[in-house]
Amino acid sequence: MKILIILSIFSLFVLFNLYIRVRTLGYYKALVSKRIQFTFSQMLSSSQWQNEVLSKYPADTELLNTFRRHIIRTGILFLVIVILVFVMLALLKTQMLAG
Repeated sequence: MKILIILSIFSLFVLFNLYIRVRTLGYYKALVSKRIQFTFSQMLSSSQWQNEVLSKYPADTELLNTFRRHIIRTGILFLVIVILVFVMLALLKTQMLAG
């Protein structure tokens, strides 16, 4: 059971890493090729996103909004994975203490 928990944690991180590399880098390359630039704070603030980014690049609104949604979802997914890892580590610790 201990090995299964450790392998599950490792697999979670590897799969998450691959997901980020495949999905995020595709969007990022499209943004770079169009020379679109913005800051992380602009991406997190809806008003800054609308007023400063989307108004500057109106032709690429769909790509920008897709990238923003993806980054936010990826952040939430990362938090879920971290919580799952903590739960698995707690299970591992209780099993180590029990036997």
